[in-house]
Formats: sequence, structure tokens, C-alpha cells
Amino acid sequence: MSDGLPAAQRRMAKGTLFGYRVRKHIGDGAWSRVYEVEDLKAHTAYALKHVVSEGEKEDRYLDQLRAEWEIGSKLDHPAIRKLVALEHQGAWLARNSRDLGLVMELVDAAPMSDQKRPPMPECIRVFRDVASALAHMHSKGFVHADMKPLNILYTDDRRTKVIDLGQAAKSGTMKARLQGSPGFIAPEQATELRTEKNAKGKETKQYEPVTELTDVFNFGATMYWILTRLHSPATQHTPTAKTLTLPPERLGSSSPIHQTDRSVPEQLSMLIQDSLEKIPTRRKPMSWVVAQLDDMLAKMPAPAHA
Repeated sequence: MSDGLPAAQRRMAKGTLFGYRVRKHIGDGAWSRVYEVEDLKAHTAYALKHVVSEGEKEDRYLDQLRAEWEIGSKLDHPAIRKLVALEHQGAWLARNSRDLGLVMELVDAAPMSDQKRPPMPECIRVFRDVASALAHMHSKGFVHADMKPLNILYTDDRRTKVIDLGQAAKSGTMKARLQGSPGFIAPEQATELRTEKNAKGKETKQYEPVTELTDVFNFGATMYWILTRLHSPATQHTPTAKTLTLPPERLGSSSPIHQTDRSVPEQLSMLIQDSLEKIPTRRKPMSWVVAQLDDMLAKMPAPAHA
């Protein structure tokens, strides 16, 4: 539990929250707490991400939740967790409230970061599902901008769900702060273009625009980690934030994965290498990634029947 959360979130919610019955606390995020809740009228279970701001410093987490709803509500893909509603308290409009709840599809699964590597055919199916989900986002003009194993849920019945659109944005957005996760962030996400001052004289930074090709790099780094449990050396930049630098023992080899792990198809290994190109324009689009993964699945032997 994060000690920095407001008192309202440090206490386990009892009874109801935004009219939903709270079943249990299931996790914490950046200035947020996630519960399993039940719609008492429909008797349907959901996940609810609760964010409360106690001051201007924390308002950005409210903005992220609103942006997550604005983008997520426009998406419709089986491998993207569905968003149901944005609830609010203490104001007439959600844009003015400092107490928000994002109601989401409940997915009973651990993230890929907490699971052992599945058999190779399953890995490729998961990768294909994620690539298809990201391609869907791109077709709507959005980028995820924070793809990593923690944001991929994989269920016991082999369903894949991409989650957490908190850093998602319109393609071409210039971020005002460095965002992303060490080991997965693309070079352009860590490249500061300039520093400006706002009307109050406060300095703000601007980074290179995030685009669909940013997601390609993030996804390439994600596939690399899932297969090796190490971070690709391609994710080591000359960063503006030292926290992006990873210790050598957490880094893999710069060689294609199939050269050290024969269970990894060469086609997949080279797809990952291509996705991790430092210069965005040298990366292939996500539609090409999907096509490559489809081709790999077609080559996989059919599962044996009991």
C-alpha cells in the first residue's frame, strides 16, 4: 500500500463506492486503489479504479483517469479491457470532481510480469493478441505509450487483455513529462526537446512526440522480456532521468534471441530486433507486426487432441 495515498483510500472501503458494493481490494496503482465491486442492480462484477486528489500536485492523476476514460471508451477490441463508466463525487461534472472512479471489466488473471513463460505457441498467440489490440488503438488515432508485461493480463482460459491506458494519448502528442517504465520506454520518450515556461513562470519540459512507432518499440521490449526475463540492451538510452538506466545483470544480449535460445523461432527473434530500432522511422508499423505473428501462428503445428 502506498503511504502517500489519501486517508479515504488508505482505509479499506466498506459498504458501497459510487453506488457499487465493494467486494475486496485487489491492487494499487499510481495514486489509485483498485477494488472488485458489484453492480447491485445488474448483479455484475467489475473492477473499479478509485482516485482522490487532495491538492493541485495530485490533480494530474485525475487528469490521467479522465484521459483513460476518454480514450478507452472509444475502443472496442476483445484484447483490450473494456471500460464501463467514469463515476464521480463532490461535483456536478466529472471534469470538476476530485474524487473519481473508473469502472472496468473485471479480468481474473495475473499480469504476464508475474507468470512463467508460456509454451512458445501460447507466447506467439499472446503477442498476436496484444499487437492486434495496439493496431486497433492506432486505427483510432491513439497510442498506448506504456506497453510492458505488467499491462498484459493472461487468463487461465488463454484470453489476453491489454490494460492501463493511463499514459495513452493521441498519436503525435508531445508529453510534458517523461513517462514510461525503465526497460521498456522508447528512446523518443526519453528525449527532451526543449524546456518552456508557462504563464506562471513554471518550467515545463517537452519530449519528442509519441506515435504508433513508439508502441512498436515498447512492444518489442515487452516481447523480449517475456521470452528472456531480461531487458533488451536497446532500452538503455542516454536518458534525461537516471532511473531509466538498468544494472548490467538485468540486461540480455544484443544478439538476436534465437541465437541463444533455440526454442524461439528466428522469425520472432528478428521481428523483435526490428521493433527495437532506435530511430522510429526504421521500425515497421504495428499492422506489419500483426501480419508477421499471424504467419508464425499459421506455421505452428496443430495442438494434439486428447
